[in-house]
Amino acid sequence: MTKFSRLIRILSRTSSSISRLCASPFARRFQPALEPARVRRERGQAIIEMILVLPLIFVFIMLIVDFGLALDRREVIQHGIREAARQGSVGKGITEVKDVAIDQSQGLFTAADLEVCYVDEDNNGNPGNAGDSVRVSGTYVYQFTVGSGELLAVFGVDANGWDITMTPSAEARLETSIAGAPECVP
Repeated sequence: MTKFSRLIRILSRTSSSISRLCASPFARRFQPALEPARVRRERGQAIIEMILVLPLIFVFIMLIVDFGLALDRREVIQHGIREAARQGSVGKGITEVKDVAIDQSQGLFTAADLEVCYVDEDNNGNPGNAGDSVRVSGTYVYQFTVGSGELLAVFGVDANGWDITMTPSAEARLETSIAGAPECVP
């Protein structure tokens, strides 16, 4: 047997035993994963992409949260106005109606934001009779808080003037007459 063939036989036995050893579950657990050089070079690319995209995603999520809060405020103030009109229809005075609207809107309204007037349905020149309507309306300005000002300024977007003015109103038919009721201006 030549030295060359003998060397080949030793190497083949050694390589087969090494491959069997590396294939065992025990060896795989402790053997570091061999990655191609290309994968190792691109490892930082994902981090850089995440750093560039994550602030945009964060701003969009904050804007969605802000619009959700605006919709919630709209529902709350609409409920307060409806409840105030219902209370006005059973004969409560203007001050009491405004108090109900403020209370039911969780303090989002002030008395200056609300208007209570009476619609002369029968055109007799005397608003506030039974059968006429009470109209309650209010004005609320929602200012963006979470996603607009500070976060959008980072991207060069001016969010001033992005406020939403909400003017809910409700009418209800009077069940009892109200003396000295102010007439609604059309």
